[in-house]
Amino acid sequence: MLRRIGIFILSLVFVALSSRVLAQTITSSVNGTVTDPGGAVVAGATITVTNVDTNVSTSAQTNSDGVYNIRFLQVGRYTLAVDAPGFARQISKPFTLEAGQNAKLDSQLSIQGNLSSVNVNSELLPLINTENAQLATTLDKTAIDAVPMIGRNFVQLTLFTPGSVSTTPAGFAGNAAIGVGSQQVSVNGNREQSNNYLLDGIEINETLNNGVGYNPSPDSLDQVQVVSANAQAEYGNVNGGAVIALTRSGTNRWHGSAFYFLSDGVLDANTWANKNNPTITPRQPYTQPIFGGTLGGPILKDKLFFFIDYEGGRYHQGGVATATVAPPR
Repeated sequence: MLRRIGIFILSLVFVALSSRVLAQTITSSVNGTVTDPGGAVVAGATITVTNVDTNVSTSAQTNSDGVYNIRFLQVGRYTLAVDAPGFARQISKPFTLEAGQNAKLDSQLSIQGNLSSVNVNSELLPLINTENAQLATTLDKTAIDAVPMIGRNFVQLTLFTPGSVSTTPAGFAGNAAIGVGSQQVSVNGNREQSNNYLLDGIEINETLNNGVGYNPSPDSLDQVQVVSANAQAEYGNVNGGAVIALTRSGTNRWHGSAFYFLSDGVLDANTWANKNNPTITPRQPYTQPIFGGTLGGPILKDKLFFFIDYEGGRYHQGGVATATVAPPR
């Protein structure tokens, strides 16, 4: 009996991990050329890319032309180490990879006996895209946390990218903004319905009007990228903007957050229309609390991690209303 239960649990874990792997189509890569002090290429050098937050490493070797390419890296902060026989080990300082980025980092080794460190200045990141003509703007978690969002709708973040316009930006602060409303943006003059929304590589468009079918909590997002022009083939089904949202993940360090946002009609001024009538109409009372939090950390250090989040929203409104009822006869 215990054996059957164990097999059943392992099957569930395998299915869950398989689904997660298939969904992770929005990744990054690092490539470059390794040379010696004289400029000649170094074949067989070992390149190791390590995630700073999880300590997970991925390795590859340079080919006969001294070229390496490490693909399918989760977005985040990394260091790069180069090892080759007869040469000093070269280690880069932490650099950040964005969604879909193919960063080029060349390395020139020095003679063995000296430890070399390559400074990738964080102020110059994101690294220049020299691989394709795609135009995209990426907001990292620092920018996401700094943006004030009354309705907590992650689509509002796209307003801060070039070419994005909303004719009714106040709609992001209303009741519809809490859920999966029709509020969207137009990218480079295209219709709002021509955008495509991805969450961890999976489309979250609803099928009726091609709007947003799911609104993740902004606290759960690690990056939001808006591809506004020259999108790659993998971002098909889009004439407007490709909005790519990536969720945060667990790390070797425990981290989390808690929030409570309150919008209250008592704090608002009355509208011009209510005050400019023969009889002044009082303010419409309402409350709109939005609350939740996140939690992430290690299950097995350097190997297995978890991240969870929750967000709840309530909207209550009262005041004077008019209703029509049927006459007695």
